[in-house]
Amino acid sequence: MIPASIQIREHLFELHPLRALWWQKHAILICADVHIGKGEHFRQSGIPIPKAVNASNLWNLVVLIEHYKPKKVLFLGDLFHSKNNREWAELIDCLDHFPHLEKALVLGNHEIESIKEYEKLGFTVVESLRIDDLEFRHEPTERREPERYSICGHIHPAVRMHGAAHQSLRLACFWFGAHQAILPAFGEFTGLHTIQPKKGDHVFVIAENRVIKVE
Repeated sequence: MIPASIQIREHLFELHPLRALWWQKHAILICADVHIGKGEHFRQSGIPIPKAVNASNLWNLVVLIEHYKPKKVLFLGDLFHSKNNREWAELIDCLDHFPHLEKALVLGNHEIESIKEYEKLGFTVVESLRIDDLEFRHEPTERREPERYSICGHIHPAVRMHGAAHQSLRLACFWFGAHQAILPAFGEFTGLHTIQPKKGDHVFVIAENRVIKVE
């Protein structure tokens, strides 16, 4: 796999093809919109979603943890989808293999259980998190504060790429604007939202096993 890198102010980040952000300075692995439990939620409603979807999410998470060996993994909301179900237990069993790993959860709109329920699972739970001059949150913000840069998720960003033969393809992407960055959805079962980058924005698409800057 071939990652890319970007500098935000004085901070260097690595963008991994498995849709995660690595912050070497603080040894933090950052993911958004995993949606653990979504497949089981749909199956309980009679929709036959393959169980391999959740297994793929967990496998990718383990690959990243083994690769970077982070001190902390930070989930930018919508780690969990809807109410507690069997897929939640699968995630915790997975993370229990890394007992020294700190787990932090920024609450998203799909975290509908009480905060205590997530704390019981070993997560530090916050509405947003400030580290250095960066703010980590779930949803994008229209606020412009020169003293901080926001990093979030929520919208599952993608761009449409066009080929020479008029074919097109939507690809998940990392989107870095002047005041905030929006990460791609980590989860396999999430959907995409086509974005309209502004002049001066930096967009990196995920194409197979590579992260590529769109010029």
